[in-house]
Amino acid sequence: MTTPGNRGALEGVRVVDTSTTVAGAWCSRLLAGLGADVIVVEPPEGHPIRHLAPFAEDGTSAPAAYLLADKRSVQLDATGEQGLAAVRRLAAGADIVVSSSTPSALEARRLRFADLEAPGLVMVHVTPHGMTGPLAEVPGNDLTVAARSGWASINGMDGRDPLKPAAWQSSYCAGVMAAGSAVAALRYRDAHGVGQEVDVAETEVMTGTFAPALLRSQYEGRLPARPKEMNITEGPVPVADGYFALTLSRAHFWRDAMNLLELPDLAEDPRWESSAYRREHHAEYTERVQERMTHWNKMDLFDELAIRRVVAGPVLSMSELLENVHLRERGFWVRPLEDPTAPEFAGAPFKLSATPFSLRTTAPEVGEHTDSIANVEVDA
Repeated sequence: MTTPGNRGALEGVRVVDTSTTVAGAWCSRLLAGLGADVIVVEPPEGHPIRHLAPFAEDGTSAPAAYLLADKRSVQLDATGEQGLAAVRRLAAGADIVVSSSTPSALEARRLRFADLEAPGLVMVHVTPHGMTGPLAEVPGNDLTVAARSGWASINGMDGRDPLKPAAWQSSYCAGVMAAGSAVAALRYRDAHGVGQEVDVAETEVMTGTFAPALLRSQYEGRLPARPKEMNITEGPVPVADGYFALTLSRAHFWRDAMNLLELPDLAEDPRWESSAYRREHHAEYTERVQERMTHWNKMDLFDELAIRRVVAGPVLSMSELLENVHLRERGFWVRPLEDPTAPEFAGAPFKLSATPFSLRTTAPEVGEHTDSIANVEVDA
């Protein structure tokens, strides 16, 4: 039974997810965690995410288990008119529809916003390049988005190939933007009775978050350069048991860190208080500082710097993340409420005190809820 303490913020909202991408799936997963009833429409062979590695011993896709959790599954063959008609009925009766289709694909299936004839509908498009413009029909993925957004131009070392952000970061960022925009459009619908389309382009999401490199290029008139070598001014450096990132942006960060590392001449010389001076003369101290850091274990160094309120971060491995005391005490790692024996998942990236984000169920089987959802007819 739902109580005010565990009622989701989007309780009573129905979402139909017709998307086939990680970005779309993450958008609807966030909405589901906020209490929405999310129905994912899957083709006969299952959602494309179900075929993504890595796979568990039973052959289940780990990404699918994570991204399709908390949803109900309807299996429809949308290549036939009867299946398409069922998709249209589901979409027209929803509060939010999530789509990753191109404009021409929606037109061919008569699944455009206007075709659904639902004035109060919020239709969220999450595509690589958006629903308008010369690239609207062009496919893309996280690799091409990283390239076209500029992110690849600053990732990696100078003289080597550009790198994209790890895994599906573009998709996850776009999914978050899509979920937030959907809730904003829903708020407007509830206040004024008017639905609308939300157009989220993954390239624009990543270009819009391409700071400070893009801002520096705009306002300083120079192109950002990738580092020629990795040192303390650019990123994590070795310590006794791994790697460690040390931020030295403020004068007291520098002073207290240098004293802890037993480098009093660097700590007390007033010239080093200026971050600009430190950037210009980094060759004079980086080797000394990094050598002193190699005598420390990363968590010991972090604890001592935290006492001094110096911003720093140990590079945690996957196993260390799972065992991290801070994340454990905050309840970040969660299991589905209906299956406490299921593997743990990463929890919500935010906390709501009255309507907490929740993980209720594991990912459904393909078409598990087809028969139980009203007004859906499937070709025999």
